Amino acid sequence: MIVMRVLLGIFMSGIYPGLTLLISTWYRRDELQLRFAFLQCGEVIVLATGGLMNFGLNHLDGRGGLKGWQWMYVVQGLMACAIGIVTYWWIVDFPENAKHSFYFLDEAERKLAVTRIQEDRSDVEATPFSWPEVLRHFLDLKVYGFAATFFLLNIVSTALSYFLPIILQSGMGFSTNKSILLSAPPYYYAVIPVLLSSRIGDRYRLRGPVIVFNSLCLIAGFSMLSFPSQVTVRYVGTYLATGAYISNWAALNSYQASNITGQWKRVVTAAAVTACNGLGGVAGSFIVRSEEAPKYLTAIFVSIGSHILIIAIITAFSAYFYAANKNENKRDKVIEETENFRYTY
Repeated sequence: MIVMRVLLGIFMSGIYPGLTLLISTWYRRDELQLRFAFLQCGEVIVLATGGLMNFGLNHLDGRGGLKGWQWMYVVQGLMACAIGIVTYWWIVDFPENAKHSFYFLDEAERKLAVTRIQEDRSDVEATPFSWPEVLRHFLDLKVYGFAATFFLLNIVSTALSYFLPIILQSGMGFSTNKSILLSAPPYYYAVIPVLLSSRIGDRYRLRGPVIVFNSLCLIAGFSMLSFPSQVTVRYVGTYLATGAYISNWAALNSYQASNITGQWKRVVTAAAVTACNGLGGVAGSFIVRSEEAPKYLTAIFVSIGSHILIIAIITAFSAYFYAANKNENKRDKVIEETENFRYTY
């Protein structure tokens, strides 16, 4: 099982950075957050539906000589394999190479897509690959700041995603099957705040205030999850926390993608974000401790603290972006090596 989990992690590791990079190359900066929200909505709907499916599959315990959890692996694994084969033809190429995609854009539509991105940030065509060209982007402190926010976010993401049924069972007293069942609705609910906050973020070109608001909602949700004694209030807290962290995934992705230019810098940022995102997952898997049931104070305080740090990082970056834009207007200074580029905050 350990070997299989390692292999699963290896094969999964490129999916989200790849999709994030691909989406960021297709849309203007004032369109990104809603597109990331659509991607995240797809994930949470599948995650929630998977919880309901697991509830049903767990009732097959003992059928065909397999335990309930083994049925979950078999059924969902086969579904993933089938979708993976279809995706080979379904997924599209970058805008400049869209003509190679399977029944996608014609030449006129491809040129329109390229023109839109070129007018927005002038980075459609990647510069020729060279190690100095790639490695120089690691000198930009923004890359590490963006990566740090995803580390902090994924601490909470992992803790809630994997341990919500455990929290419901050990912390709130529900049975195993009811815990699996009740872990699904918060993810369906999360579709609402992620779409609303992303629409507002794109419409008004707001990134930092949306992230701060979502972080405050998560802090409130985790406070409700731990401190009250009433089960209903604590369960409502899981809705608030889940909706907030999922909304922030789209918001943070658009925040970083809107403030960098160049294909190789996007690749470097995606790699750094993925690495720290994974480290956040490792950290998050240790903060929900069964001996701390029903309050799980370590998970609560770490989650709240992580989002206080996210607020601090985003506030510092937004202040820097504001000052840089102001200086560019006064001194004719070029930002991100791109003429007429302005940071979005």
